[in-house]
Amino acid sequence: MEAKIKEKLKEKIKSKAISIGINSTIRAAKKDELDFIVYSSNTSEDMLKAISDLKIKTFEYEGDSEALSIACGKSFNISVLGIKK
Repeated sequence: MEAKIKEKLKEKIKSKAISIGINSTIRAAKKDELDFIVYSSNTSEDMLKAISDLKIKTFEYEGDSEALSIACGKSFNISVLGIKK
């Protein structure tokens, strides 16, 4: 399952079909624009609570926010991102 998520993550990043950050991810989820949410292993409890309240599938990325940002090809840490439909 993890391999499928990583593959879909790479595909969506290339097509720019992601929302990065807790605020934009919550907005997109409320508009029903997301398939699922990916969060890093070091995401804060407050953020985890906020995304768990959204009633959408979530997956924990194996690495921390720095590793998730590297996977996304970004130069800033990413704790939460949404994969758009």
